[in-house]
Amino acid sequence: MGTIREATPAKLFMAVMHRPDFDPSSLLERLAGQYGAVDFRCAPYAFGSSYYEAEMGPGLVKLFVSFETPVAQERLARVKRETNALEEAGADARGRVCNLDPGIITHYSVILATTKGYAHRVYLGEGIYAEPTLLFRRGGVDPLPWSYPDYQSAGALDFFKAARRRLLERATG
Repeated sequence: MGTIREATPAKLFMAVMHRPDFDPSSLLERLAGQYGAVDFRCAPYAFGSSYYEAEMGPGLVKLFVSFETPVAQERLARVKRETNALEEAGADARGRVCNLDPGIITHYSVILATTKGYAHRVYLGEGIYAEPTLLFRRGGVDPLPWSYPDYQSAGALDFFKAARRRLLERATG
């Protein structure tokens, strides 16, 4: 029989997508106030999909940030509900100005939170699902068949490898 153990703390990260005319600085400060200091971020890049254009307009920009303070893995569902509320509170007459997609980086994987169920997603409760997106194996990062294209880009993979290094350094601290 296996021994029941608590999951190791994870590194919380956020994918922040926004309209090109929106300055995310105050939003990032608010996120830092809720989840701890931002310890790593990638350069903003053009989001290359039209999926959100009807709601948010063209020319969307995206970036990833990670937070210094590790979180309990089971907190992911609550964080997704909190970020959905932030999106709604910040919307204007045209709709959302930003889209926040939280996730966690564990020793082994990158997990996204989503409100949409699917065959490869695990229900966490409170209307939230977990989607394994990337696996850390053999010193690299492997996407899964359903991983979003921008999560497979060199910049994203570099971000997740660096953020994971910070998590591991803190764990061995």
